[in-house]
Amino acid sequence: MKKVILSAIAVIIMAFAFVSCGNSGNNGGNNKEQQGLVGNWYYNDNTYYTFNEDGTGLYMAYGVLVGNFTYSTSNGKLTLNYEDFTDPTIFNYKVEGKTLTILSGEGNIGSDTEYKRK
Repeated sequence: MKKVILSAIAVIIMAFAFVSCGNSGNNGGNNKEQQGLVGNWYYNDNTYYTFNEDGTGLYMAYGVLVGNFTYSTSNGKLTLNYEDFTDPTIFNYKVEGKTLTILSGEGNIGSDTEYKRK
């Protein structure tokens, strides 16, 4: 009986260990791609994105807060879920060194836009 109890306790401890080591998803900068975005990215002094480690951020345009958002990344796509919008905003993007480029093309309007990390 003692062996059965000890085995059951060992199984429970192992189960808790596996659960605590699991991936908690894309929020909070858990993937390497998303972690590369964390910080401030400036188009100019008054227009910039802020991406926080916890998966939240904000967008300022010409000194006016456009909105707060949560974000996630996957395969070169950046998804922003603004607080006051029902549909997400999805961009193709790339980060190279201190440059974040929002790419033109499918789902994006206009030309490529570069933001610099200061």
